Amino acid sequence: MTCIVYIHGFNSSPQSAKARQLQAWAASQRPDLDIRVPALPMDPEKALALLESCVQSCPPATGLIGSSMGGFFANVLAARHGLPAVLINPAVHPHRLLARHLGENRNYHTGEVSELLPGHVGFLERTELPPATPSRLRVLLETGDETLDYREAERFYAGCRVEVTPGGSHAYEGFLAALPSIVEFLEQQAFVP
Repeated sequence: MTCIVYIHGFNSSPQSAKARQLQAWAASQRPDLDIRVPALPMDPEKALALLESCVQSCPPATGLIGSSMGGFFANVLAARHGLPAVLINPAVHPHRLLARHLGENRNYHTGEVSELLPGHVGFLERTELPPATPSRLRVLLETGDETLDYREAERFYAGCRVEVTPGGSHAYEGFLAALPSIVEFLEQQAFVP
């Protein structure tokens, strides 16, 4: 594998802790990897279009890592492009969750204010799909996730390789320790027809 696209969550950015951990780890342990972390707009249709462009600019041996809402997008992209993906505490049915966040939202890292509109929520509902190739998805969940109910993702991704770790948080505290096995999974799956 030569390229990994990291997809951050709702209202996050490339400055998120996991994005920085992945970039620092790859720089020291796997400098051969091309790590891409696009800054996603709040508008999910524009975010998905940006991710499509990013994936299409990558070589065929590409893997995805998506956290929270990024996990939702990673599942969609994996289905569309036949890519392997690792989903970290992924959002399931994000249209239900984000319906409570309509209006102005401030980005956790940049402070930028964007408006979440009903049309954005509708797009997410129309875009949702079940895992297309469960064997190429690995789902990492921590039971202490204070934002999302890990059991919902456990049920939705039941046919995939699902790993539930007790404790933790929505940030997925075991991310750095899991990075070697995450990359190994993506590399193994990248060359499966």
